[in-house]
Amino acid sequence: MTTDPRAGPDEGGDAPCWAHLFADLRHDIVGRDDVGRLVVAFYRDAAMDDLLGPIFHAAHVDWSVHIPKLVDFWSWQLFGERGYEGNPLRAHEPSHARTPFCPEHYERWLDLFVETVDAHFEGPRAEAAKARAARMAKALRRLLEGDAASGDEAVSVTFTTPAAGPGQPSTTGRRLGPRSK
Repeated sequence: MTTDPRAGPDEGGDAPCWAHLFADLRHDIVGRDDVGRLVVAFYRDAAMDDLLGPIFHAAHVDWSVHIPKLVDFWSWQLFGERGYEGNPLRAHEPSHARTPFCPEHYERWLDLFVETVDAHFEGPRAEAAKARAARMAKALRRLLEGDAASGDEAVSVTFTTPAAGPGQPSTTGRRLGPRSK
């Protein structure tokens, strides 16, 4: 048997295809752990994004504090879990005052959110997360730009406050618009 010293090892033909071993591992968002995965993946990408990153940098976000709030918020939005307290739209006013948001910021935020959901999840709750994000981006934009709603779309966003006592509701729906001076 003669071997050509220039030839590489005998590969035995075409490389095997392993794709069948890596079925789509995406599943629907089923609990708080999945929400945590989504939030961490999304905000990691958003904070490093060329367009959105400077906003987070200017805000000096303490991620060790902010990530748990975001997990609480999205767990509330997707599962009705109590834990988030505050007004998610008004919470962005200081950042907007420091670094004004423009239409491209809202579009990029939503595009990146949808990309992140689609990369990790599929199913009805994943679709609900994307729909909620779209409504939040639209409502936030209207609030911060001082636009009134057209009248054919709801702009109320429910936000939570501590309960006044046992048996009393701790969520309040309010129509949000520009603050009166």
